[in-house]
Amino acid sequence: MPIARMSKVAILAPCEYGEELIQRLYELGAVHVVNLPSRLEEEIKELAEPCRPEVRELRLSLSKSDFLIELLERFEEKKGGLLGSFLQERVHLTYEEFLRVEREIDLEALYRELEEIDIQLRHTESRILETRRSLEALGHWKDLLFPLGELGRLRWCRAALVTLGAPGYAAWAEEMEAACPYSWWEELRREGERLFLAVLVHRDCLDAYRELAQKYALEEVCFPGVEGTPEEEITRLEKVLEEERAGKEALEERIREKLPLKPRLLALRDYLRNQLLKEEVKENFLRTERVVAVEGWVEESQKEEVLRATEELGDTLDIALQPPGEGDFPPTLLINRRVIRPAESLINLFGLPNPAETDPTPFVAPFFILFFGMCIGDVGYGALICLASWFALRKFDLSEAVRRFFRLMLYCGIASMFAGVFTRGWFGIDGESLPSFLKFKGSLDVLMNPVPMMLICAGLGLLHISIGVAIEMYDNMRHNSVWLGFCEQGTTLLLWLGLAVLALGGGIKAKPVQTAGTILLAAGAGGVIFLSNISSKSILGKIFGGLYNLYGLFGGTIGDVASYLRLYALGMATVAIGSVINRMAGMIYAIPVLGVVLMVVILAGGHLFNLLINLLGAFVHPLRLQYVEFFGKFYEDGGEPFRPFGLVTEKVVVDDYSRR
Repeated sequence: MPIARMSKVAILAPCEYGEELIQRLYELGAVHVVNLPSRLEEEIKELAEPCRPEVRELRLSLSKSDFLIELLERFEEKKGGLLGSFLQERVHLTYEEFLRVEREIDLEALYRELEEIDIQLRHTESRILETRRSLEALGHWKDLLFPLGELGRLRWCRAALVTLGAPGYAAWAEEMEAACPYSWWEELRREGERLFLAVLVHRDCLDAYRELAQKYALEEVCFPGVEGTPEEEITRLEKVLEEERAGKEALEERIREKLPLKPRLLALRDYLRNQLLKEEVKENFLRTERVVAVEGWVEESQKEEVLRATEELGDTLDIALQPPGEGDFPPTLLINRRVIRPAESLINLFGLPNPAETDPTPFVAPFFILFFGMCIGDVGYGALICLASWFALRKFDLSEAVRRFFRLMLYCGIASMFAGVFTRGWFGIDGESLPSFLKFKGSLDVLMNPVPMMLICAGLGLLHISIGVAIEMYDNMRHNSVWLGFCEQGTTLLLWLGLAVLALGGGIKAKPVQTAGTILLAAGAGGVIFLSNISSKSILGKIFGGLYNLYGLFGGTIGDVASYLRLYALGMATVAIGSVINRMAGMIYAIPVLGVVLMVVILAGGHLFNLLINLLGAFVHPLRLQYVEFFGKFYEDGGEPFRPFGLVTEKVVVDDYSRR
């Protein structure tokens, strides 16, 4: 049974057993606790109230651990790229070590120490930034030999440092000579279209100077507090900058010395989150003056375990287990064999099935892997995918979700190799160049003879969507009636079966098969016309509704099946691009000496590019066929994930802890 059967569990316990009950349920890790206060009936709201957990201190400690980890991560060596995102840091501990981690780290003292260093570091960085800006600003006036502090102390003249756009300089200079006869200026620097000028204006000419400054948009630059020449100030600031940098290095080094504590901090953060989880779960409980009430869902296979664990608390506890009633909506837990479990991640991406539906994982897994293999369709590329996936699974410490992804890629790589054998895909080598034993009877040349491959894709598409309709018929028969399931979906399947048999008969030129196909097709079409709209109350409604369904069925089927031709197109693209890369490498090989090196570079880089670019298409397009064409026939999703209350970690792997 792919979707686990659930039982509803209700527990009543004296208030004094509340904490012990929570600890038992947490250690058991088998009960999906529901929010009981949200289901509280109006008439009993005065009798019971939600539990109010105390979480302030825990959240404060959690925020401190988050701060410490983020601070340390700023100063550790990063593993970048796609591989780095997969290889997240994980800490392996025993359960006893995990429980001891809070006592091993003085979170408060460490937080105070690193917070103080962080504050000093930020102040130092701010001063460094400010010093750099001052140096950059002074650098424009480096050629001025006059002390900046003296500029504002001249008695008869006013000195200013200004910037001016180069195109307006000539006109400004001409008007200055006319309007301010006792003035002097010197061009100190020219940077692009910007001029840096030192201007000396007699105080009798200040009004005329200000008018010209406004007219030509002169920008006056000031250095308050600076007494020496720009050169002297630059020398002083460079020394200051050097000292600040040294101070920054010292502070950063003090933080790096704490990096060995990061694994313990990660464990502490997970520990605190679990403590917070234990407190927050109380929000789902109901409480009276003497009793606390808990409700949830448990997998049927764990009912006895839950009973034993709670009964050990004493006779004063009352526990009831019963199957879901009408109106109940239990959470969804998929249970599949290990070989197809990696495909559950594809279901999770779309949304879990609701409890009344059939788990599509056993059907999604083989078709996704097959479609992926057809999109790559190359033995060499498939082998590379297999090797990369196998290496990641064997050599890296991966989370379960990432392990499932690489296991799925391993299967997809094997499928690509099989597809490559039958489509003559060997690193894009031209079919004519392949040895005869690789061009065995039954293999296809997708470049020179595409029609058989297109027919195979169309046939697989018809089979795929037929399975979707069959699942819908099965669910309809389970929840409504066998007759309704046959009328609404069975007739469609009969029609498609007739179409497939007729096509097969035409292909192999077998008259009896063609006749059988025609009969099935006619029976299916008749069924669709007269039965597919059986819920209509009038006879005319049944017939005309059936005719409309038949029209929609033919149009929709053609469109759905045509979507599967993309498998052929993607597979052909992989082979064609690989072939072009080989041809380019062959042309380069003719260059003396250097040709060999360039050929190797083109072959390695080109085939790697071809593999990566087609990996994306091979993942997305089969997924699209599953979600749109296949799920569109029967899938509703809307299932709530089964999340049992228990140990939850992000970075920590508790090696000796097993929930199930």
